[in-house]
Amino acid sequence: ESSSASDSPPPGMRVSLASVSLAAGFGLGDVVCRPGNSSQGECQIDGTGCTGETVEFKPYTLAVSTWDRSTNSSVPLGEMTSYAIAGEIDTWQMYLHGPLIRPMERAANNILIPPMYVHGTWVNKIYKFENFTRGENGAMRATQKVVGHALAPSTGWPVTDPDTQKVKGMLVAEGQPFWIANEPGVPPMSLYKGGVTFLGGKEEDKCDQIFPGKDDPFHRMTGQVVNTVDCNRANGVCFFTVWKFYDDQAGLWTNHTTKQANDCLHYCLAEDLDTSPRCTKIGVVVDEHGEPVCHKEGVGAVHGMTIGKSDANDATVFDIFLVFTGKATFETGESSMRKVTVQVSKNLLGRHFKVIKSAPFATDLFVGMGQARGDVGGDHAWVDDTGKYVWISAFRLGGAGLHMVEYETGKLLFSVTGVDKYLKDNYSYAAGIHGTGTLGKKGSYLALATSACTTTKMCAPLPWEKPIPEQLWAKGVMFVLDLASMKNTTAQAVVV
Repeated sequence: ESSSASDSPPPGMRVSLASVSLAAGFGLGDVVCRPGNSSQGECQIDGTGCTGETVEFKPYTLAVSTWDRSTNSSVPLGEMTSYAIAGEIDTWQMYLHGPLIRPMERAANNILIPPMYVHGTWVNKIYKFENFTRGENGAMRATQKVVGHALAPSTGWPVTDPDTQKVKGMLVAEGQPFWIANEPGVPPMSLYKGGVTFLGGKEEDKCDQIFPGKDDPFHRMTGQVVNTVDCNRANGVCFFTVWKFYDDQAGLWTNHTTKQANDCLHYCLAEDLDTSPRCTKIGVVVDEHGEPVCHKEGVGAVHGMTIGKSDANDATVFDIFLVFTGKATFETGESSMRKVTVQVSKNLLGRHFKVIKSAPFATDLFVGMGQARGDVGGDHAWVDDTGKYVWISAFRLGGAGLHMVEYETGKLLFSVTGVDKYLKDNYSYAAGIHGTGTLGKKGSYLALATSACTTTKMCAPLPWEKPIPEQLWAKGVMFVLDLASMKNTTAQAVVV
């Protein structure tokens, strides 16, 4: 859930921008991204090279409900166990995004929480949690490490060894729509909006920005606010969602925004996804009707997206799920979702990307619940390991929490709520999900990162710095849901 208030540098800087651009770092690109520094107690991207610190995830019970289509209302069903850790002054504070669970790094027969990454957006840090063990009073203990730095990171896609699955680097979606990075040591500040950068696995590695591409010099100079990166390794294609939280917000989104800094879904025909990724072709995704998948009035733009299943008869064809979101508010707004079938083909002229078909998805959630309660605030999505279900996170009051729907039909099966109420006077809202396994299976978990504010009336990720009053300092919370822990506390049957 990236934030912004303008497509231009902050107002106080506009007049004098030309005179200070060189000193301020304008046009220099991402000057923040770098591997972890071992001399400062930081690790490399795979978690090696430092000790880390022991932290505790506290147990927290969430409510589970089903959806009654006939009445457009939720029906209480049961509860689910989660584990939570909140931001502090020396960690991610209020602004956390994009978890990434790594079940392949978990030891055989271990059913505890696998290692996972998460992105500290305000502090420009990437964290890794590993070595989960059971603690006292139902808590989980883990080792927390800083494994890299990036400009306002939102999500990441792991570059891995194809044989060992060891992480060798990370494609990081960066989105700093405030232009100014909260980063000491850059001269004297960074003026850049972000992009997609490859963060290498060695301390001496330099970051390599792959988006915006060199064939787009304007956006290469200014950057683009990227919320999500996801790739289909088998077909060598990645997707980048350029999205700003004020998309379609009157007074903030203007015709100038559409022309100079539009929010669109981009594809990248990629090479070397197992080593040092690069894009051989970058383009805006165009739907089956020839329309660019970009900002649209009354709809917003693609905020989150995830790769779905491949066609059983043609490996070049696969699904992607797009979550559209518009408006900058938390009590009202617009959001929707589409299932899109795409293809990456090859002929004598090279590789080609196209959309085959698309259709509305999860209408129980976005239309049914949205009409009953107000827009749910579509955030991100994850397809579970069975391929039968899709989990969708939502950040607005109307649907705050996590929702499980059928892959084929989009029918809403379960909602898990309560993440926004973990701390008093602290609205912790969904900002990315990822998981492993499936509902009801031991060793299955769903990670949810949240950012936070103290009130939904004017929700903004305010940093923990003066002159901002301490009573407005909110805590972003990292939740891990135990998908095997759901208990039915009513007489209804649970059918999955």
